[in-house]
Amino acid sequence: MKPIRKLLRKYVVVMLLVAMVCPSITVDAKQPVKETSTQKVIVIDPGCQMNANNRKEPIGPGAFKTTARATTGVDGAETGIHEYELNLQIALKTSSLLSKQGYTVLLTRNENDVNLSSGDRAMIANTANADAFIVIQTGENNGVSVVCQSEDNPYNYGNYNDARLLSDAILGSVVQEADCDNAGVTEDDDKPIINWCASPTAIVEVGDLTNVDEETKLVTDEYQLELAQGIANGVDSYFTQK
Repeated sequence: MKPIRKLLRKYVVVMLLVAMVCPSITVDAKQPVKETSTQKVIVIDPGCQMNANNRKEPIGPGAFKTTARATTGVDGAETGIHEYELNLQIALKTSSLLSKQGYTVLLTRNENDVNLSSGDRAMIANTANADAFIVIQTGENNGVSVVCQSEDNPYNYGNYNDARLLSDAILGSVVQEADCDNAGVTEDDDKPIINWCASPTAIVEVGDLTNVDEETKLVTDEYQLELAQGIANGVDSYFTQK
């Protein structure tokens, strides 16, 4: 499987460079990772950004179907907090915990005013040779859900077993740590951030920000730390089971 993944990573990187017509990525997170490092590399993507980019990008290498390059996400029902702000808050807490657990951690962004498409964010994980790619965003379900690719994904089918294991491990740990509703794992092959990534990817949807009850929890440091600890524990569980 490792030779296949290496070939897949090279293919995705080449296709992404051909397909993307945007300026070079210059975020701090794009740092070379030493090949000699024995630490697992985790790349975390805080979903969304301050300004939307409605230009289109393919949903995967060679795809004709396209989607908007970037969105701002939703706003809180009561506090008005922006999703891109919330995602970054949770991602920073998760990054800190994973670093303390011995992982090499990179963020696709560490500020809100960026211009990164889903493909750009996946490219950061590819460049870092990430062992796992975790996307943090809100969703439409109460409680926590996770999205990964299906077994029939035409863009990176070789990642399915690891992506599903990663998703199940994170979801179980988050539900236990945060004592939240389990909204399940969904398999979706139309997510460009999954399709452009050569690493096992899990999109963690931390709750429905437009639901007042969910929002009330999501904006607190205490609950964000519980979510972050659950994600970090899930990563540990994933590598233990591999």
